[in-house]
Amino acid sequence: MKCAATFAFQERWKNSQGFHFEPPRCRLPLESPTILRETKLVQGSSAVSFRYRYIRGFSSPCDNMELSLSPKETEVRPNTIPDLKVDATFRKVAKNAVTFALWKIDEDRLEAVPRSLYGTFYDNCAYIIYAASLTGHYATHETITREQKPNVILERYIHYWLGKNVSEQNRSNVVHKIQELDTYLGNVSSIYRETQGLESARFLSYFKMGYDVRSGALTNAPKRPRLFQLHARKWLRSIEQATIDWSHFNSDYIMVLQTDTLIFVWIGRSSSGIERRSALAWVQKHCSGSPITIVDDGYEQAMSQENKELWNSLLPLKKRMVCQASQLVSEYADYNSNKFRIYKCNQRGRLHLDQLDVGMPAKDDLSDAHGVYLLDNYGQSIWLWVGAQAPQADALSAMGNGRAFVKKKKYPDNTLVVRVLEGHEPVEFKRLFANWLNVWQENTRGHKPVSTKFGKLDAHSLCERPKMAADTQLVDDGRGERIVYRIWGDQVQEVPISKTMVFTTNASYVVKYSVQCATVVPADLASVGIKSIIYQWNGSEASAESISRADKFAKASFDALKEPGMFVQLYEFDEPPHFLQIFEGKLIIMRGQRSEMLYNGSTNGGDFLADTFLLKVYGDASYNAKAVEETPLSSISSKDCYVIKTSHVWVWCGQSSTGDAREMAKSVGALLGESSLVLEGKESKEFWQSVAMYFNQTLVINGNGNSCSSSTSSSSGAGSMCNGSSNGGNISPTLSNNCYLNTSVPSKPRPPVQLFMVWWQQSSLRYEEMLGFDQQDLCSDCTYILDTGTLTYVWLGSQALNQERYTAIAQSYIQNAPFGRRSATALAVVKQFQEPNVFKGFFESWQNDYGKNFLSYEKMRKDLGNEVPSTCNLPNEGSAQLLNNRQRDFDGHKKYPLTVLIQEMDMLPPEINPLKREVHLTHDDFVSVFKMSFYEFDELPKWKKMELKKQFKLF
Repeated sequence: MKCAATFAFQERWKNSQGFHFEPPRCRLPLESPTILRETKLVQGSSAVSFRYRYIRGFSSPCDNMELSLSPKETEVRPNTIPDLKVDATFRKVAKNAVTFALWKIDEDRLEAVPRSLYGTFYDNCAYIIYAASLTGHYATHETITREQKPNVILERYIHYWLGKNVSEQNRSNVVHKIQELDTYLGNVSSIYRETQGLESARFLSYFKMGYDVRSGALTNAPKRPRLFQLHARKWLRSIEQATIDWSHFNSDYIMVLQTDTLIFVWIGRSSSGIERRSALAWVQKHCSGSPITIVDDGYEQAMSQENKELWNSLLPLKKRMVCQASQLVSEYADYNSNKFRIYKCNQRGRLHLDQLDVGMPAKDDLSDAHGVYLLDNYGQSIWLWVGAQAPQADALSAMGNGRAFVKKKKYPDNTLVVRVLEGHEPVEFKRLFANWLNVWQENTRGHKPVSTKFGKLDAHSLCERPKMAADTQLVDDGRGERIVYRIWGDQVQEVPISKTMVFTTNASYVVKYSVQCATVVPADLASVGIKSIIYQWNGSEASAESISRADKFAKASFDALKEPGMFVQLYEFDEPPHFLQIFEGKLIIMRGQRSEMLYNGSTNGGDFLADTFLLKVYGDASYNAKAVEETPLSSISSKDCYVIKTSHVWVWCGQSSTGDAREMAKSVGALLGESSLVLEGKESKEFWQSVAMYFNQTLVINGNGNSCSSSTSSSSGAGSMCNGSSNGGNISPTLSNNCYLNTSVPSKPRPPVQLFMVWWQQSSLRYEEMLGFDQQDLCSDCTYILDTGTLTYVWLGSQALNQERYTAIAQSYIQNAPFGRRSATALAVVKQFQEPNVFKGFFESWQNDYGKNFLSYEKMRKDLGNEVPSTCNLPNEGSAQLLNNRQRDFDGHKKYPLTVLIQEMDMLPPEINPLKREVHLTHDDFVSVFKMSFYEFDELPKWKKMELKKQFKLF
């Protein structure tokens, strides 16, 4: 029984602003008042406030917001958190084991869910999931419990899932129980608050085949027809509806109407092919034994009379009202947004949220190990980071503070809220920061970066071991044949073969490379996967005209390949290892102003060897080295190596430079003529006199120096500025800034590899991440992005649509990446069944033949005895002629929702004639738009039809 003070406390908080908020150092984060049943309260209190302010004078509408809720008689006393009594059900969980467990909370009962029912939830219940895995690995609902040694570090995650119709009592109970479980496991788990329909990527990854949500209202109902709503591309979600009504229908969804005698599968016209295939597989699994009939959105009248009568008895067609594709912001719309705000939580008797004045958030912004920080991803998600030295009370109250923030900001109630602890941050949190790279361990699923001590390349191993190829990003040893083209303006010029390969920053270059395999073993040749690579390199000063011309030339070359190949588009500062390897680490990049001197003759190089210049040599191996012209210099680090060309060739090496870096510098110097090696501190008078216009002793900074880059320490990740700062904008720094970005081979670990399914929706690119991915997650009718941290791969399924828009897909992703990427990050395009070894190696296992038995939706439908009617599946070829010859045959064309038909011309499906979009509307949509039938419309004068189509954006 609760004391009177507790009830008084609850009512004051409830009535003050219409929602519950927890004062600092409270026993538990609040989901409902009943959580306070174990909170210790004392008489006399100070006000509790929720305040925002910027630390350094930013101006915004919420600079000085304050929410003050003042319970007059009660306050939570610090350091009075009672010991938790852990439920006996939780004590059955092995503390130091890889495992997966699921519990259901129904009113006051906590019960373990049988493994056979994993993936089935009821919308009136709350659930708790505990998943533990080895670092870098991912648990699923099929994970078998395996005890680990005490010194093995595990990743631990606790999720509590709230059904759409869960009661306040269940909300209260589940929050109480997760605190028990967290305490039992040592308070090192990340805690996720999940809600039905908006689950996190990690939650979804537990259920590879999707999950089912049953209606709690029908639990004890007699047997009767049921209606299920199916949607989502990768992880199919089936949601049982409590009622059978047209209001549940949407053109995005697939609906399953289950009766005693027949199963109706209604296909929404905006649903994707992968959703349709998954839905048919779901029906065959859950509704086996009953005949299946497929009903197409907009073609319900085409059902047989008998089936139509049964359908009308449950869903009268005269009441048909199907919503168009959702106009709401997709849950994936801003998934990769790299814009978020950081608040410092200060609990000095009051709860203060001080917004940090930061540009691109970095790990160092979370500097107080005794504090708590709140990260607001603009309503997409709320993260609470708790320092390792923070009081336990702060860790316990973090989730409640996050929920109160959601309410104060008026974000949707189902906004994802996550609490993470310092030292135990999940990868989803780390990658929000530009400079937070995962520390790789031997047992991680990812791949360790290429070592700067890799030594001589083993060409045979690269062919035999895809994982090594992926780790090093080397397809082969770079000895294959290459043809180089220079694009400047609208001119395309083949560059003669020469040992000295010089690029200029004001031009673009296209390199056609033939892969050379060091083996004739068929299995190894199949492992390499490709025979050609088309590289497109754009200089930092290249004009838009040059880049556009290079784009067209490179894509045409890629499309013309008659053998398996890969297309790689990159910019200066983003050269991947293999690109540098094919030039043996001796690529020279000169300023654009030298272009005329270099290319006015018939040979690459012209008279430039007679000129004077200074090159800074980056890298220490053939796959990460290059020489770049730099002037003027502001400082010289002892780690650097330079080649100075005057009347003599000098190779200057700092005293802290490595032997490997010096060797690469010497090899560049040898290209320019007879050279002399000069070590720091041992320079001759002749050297200083010869290089005076570039070099002087006052620039040399001993030790580490403050030079923004070095030959042995390139920037630590894609998008990192070499002076240590980061900028996620669209930047292209020039060499005159003396700030060279070198992301070829990071000297620090790369970020964990990410896989995204991507698709176009309403002219925007949508993303759905797949944690714990494998090859089986790649579907032939979809497009994916594999982000390796140094190179972004676009994987095109053999049956995927809009394949020609691969560069737009990659650029859209890169510009919205969740960490500090620049838009110049290199991208590669690979096609299904033509994947290179550098791509395959990022998957645990790879089968070259997987996907060749792909079963399309049309084939699955035919196998079920439901032929695809001609009205729903016109062939692409000849459709334009059909539009001309059968104008009045309105039902003879494939139907699309209005939102698809009003898109820009290049976004339209290939079978649509932009001048005849209206014939692709359903009859209902046509009447709704034009207020007349198609046949009435077709009798109108041509000018009138044109006017109406322009009015409704159908022209």
